[in-house]
Amino acid sequence: MPWGGPPPGFTPPESAAPRPWAGIGIGVVAALVAVALVLGFAAPILFDSTEPAQVPTAVPMSPLATPVQRPTGTPTLQPSTPPPSPTRDAMPEPGAAQWQLPESSWEPLPTPAPEDELWKELQAFVFLDAAPAVLVGCPEPQTVETEGEFRQLVREQWHCVHAAWLPEIEAMGWSSVEPAVEFYAGAGATSECGYLDAPAFYCSSGDGRAYFGSGHMDMAMEWDLSINEMVNHEYGHHLQNLAGITLAKLMLEPSNEIERRTELQATCWSAAMTRNSRDVAFSEVDWDSWQQRLETMVLDGVHGSRESIRYWGTRGLYAETMGDCNTWAVEASEVS
Repeated sequence: MPWGGPPPGFTPPESAAPRPWAGIGIGVVAALVAVALVLGFAAPILFDSTEPAQVPTAVPMSPLATPVQRPTGTPTLQPSTPPPSPTRDAMPEPGAAQWQLPESSWEPLPTPAPEDELWKELQAFVFLDAAPAVLVGCPEPQTVETEGEFRQLVREQWHCVHAAWLPEIEAMGWSSVEPAVEFYAGAGATSECGYLDAPAFYCSSGDGRAYFGSGHMDMAMEWDLSINEMVNHEYGHHLQNLAGITLAKLMLEPSNEIERRTELQATCWSAAMTRNSRDVAFSEVDWDSWQQRLETMVLDGVHGSRESIRYWGTRGLYAETMGDCNTWAVEASEVS
């Protein structure tokens, strides 16, 4: 269901509390530069309602004989009828004072300590120390009124994000082909990865392909940061695909915990990319609406608990490196 900015009198949740971890990390930040599912193959969106046994971090799991292609979907919203997004202030002039993110102390994440090659691909992915790409020339945050407008803005945002990451992609020697974008009506669609019921998803087959549906358009009609958040999330799955995270994950025994690590990382990266967009001033209004988005994502067992969604979705706003969103290096309890 669609929802928008914060309702009158909305008080944003407190910044995510620091976690007692040690290793690579972020530090104390005030204003830092700032997608559902994955990739070469696509990740499962839902499993049996019975939660599988959790797998300790850094402990290798038994690989599957043959990876199965599965799409990954983006979290839907819980039913609600929100007010429209508030009026956005004009973008500040270069050099003008901008609103600062609330001060928050973030403990560093554990240092990756993989015990086999699969977990090495997951925990110590090759662009661990890279800074989030700075997005330039993307569409300014706005709600949409028509399907044509929605499609145009999604395509422009996708192209913009790809262009921002292209130098890093080429430096890594990965495929620089921009994944195609497709649209569908209704609750779900069929791709080379199979059918998925979701407002948006990414299929990693071939060069990758992103799908955006009516559910996402409904969101974009109510929340002006919806296209930023959703497109960035799906592109995060493309980055997981390119980095080998998706393939390594599919070689592990499937579990909801593994899916949560995948989804929460894309959520965190989406926040980082949004915060690092030159076309998003990220005011206090944006902070409030971002927190409300985190509070209204559906709890389906594979996208994380409310606490986990809130934590990783906020942590990404403060991320200095892609490794600051390393959901693969933490204990299972941190991706509940």
